Amino acid sequence: MPIPFILGALAAGAGAYGVKKGYDAKKNMDKAKAINNEAQEIASATEYKINDVRNDTNQTIEQLGETKIEILAGSLNDFVESFSRLKNVELNDSVGMEELRGFNPNSRDFIDIKNASFNAKELASGTAGGIAAGTLAAVGAYSAAGTIGVASTGAAIAGLSGAAATNATLAWLGGGALSAGGFGMAGGMAVLGGIVAGPALAIGGAFMASKAEKALNDARANLDQAYAFQEQGENICSVLNAIQDRATQIKDLLDELDYRMARAVNEVDNVIYDFGTDFRKFNRAAKETVGIAVQIAKTMKIVLDTPLLNEDGELNDYDTRYLIEDTQDLLDSGKI
Repeated sequence: MPIPFILGALAAGAGAYGVKKGYDAKKNMDKAKAINNEAQEIASATEYKINDVRNDTNQTIEQLGETKIEILAGSLNDFVESFSRLKNVELNDSVGMEELRGFNPNSRDFIDIKNASFNAKELASGTAGGIAAGTLAAVGAYSAAGTIGVASTGAAIAGLSGAAATNATLAWLGGGALSAGGFGMAGGMAVLGGIVAGPALAIGGAFMASKAEKALNDARANLDQAYAFQEQGENICSVLNAIQDRATQIKDLLDELDYRMARAVNEVDNVIYDFGTDFRKFNRAAKETVGIAVQIAKTMKIVLDTPLLNEDGELNDYDTRYLIEDTQDLLDSGKI
């Protein structure tokens, strides 16, 4: 009878179909694994690049913070000590000193410089083992005067208040890898406007046809995510490089001002040696010498107090760009 043969043929066909489906499932799973590996390589390379630039940026901001503290505790403190010795200071009576009207050892501007300088000196000299990296980053990123404080006991502390204390950007810049998540990722989102974590690139190991097809679709989705993450990574690195470049420009500017301040203080000390401490007895050249030192000090204070980052953790582009241009023009003018 033909029926057994028909059943046998159907069984053979079903077996062949099953083998074909099993083959297709394995083929899809192999494709899924290959695509997933590609996605993982893209995501890992992107994360490595971001972390490399992040570390460089954090180090540059810390170096800027260190420079600020060294200047406040060094040449600016020397200026404070020399200028504090003067009496009857009236700079507005001298040629070219009108913009310095009212600046004297009792003025608010001078007292602000004096306090910031004193606090920085206490911080620099009173911290065993050096200043904490977090403090250097905060001072580098924000106003020097606003991030340095002195405890009532006189012990040097970093009074990190406001944005400097809570901003997630600094936590992320000084934190771990993006894949660590948590506050570090929050910091990345704060500074860069919503970056995503590296794609989750895991697929199951079952070789059933339906799951293999799903794994293939998931792997393709992972690859799309990896490409999106790669594009975001380029944007992230561009932002970080811009922050790093601006921090370097400000540090270079402060280094030049520091050099000129040290020279100006030495000249003021020579004036005091020659004329004493009563400003009224100075000749015009001596008064101008003091005025130049004051101008440098006021310029330094402005640079020191202009934040690199705004309260949202983004580059303070407008203020810092014009600060650099204006200060460089002043340096080139020969007035200081």
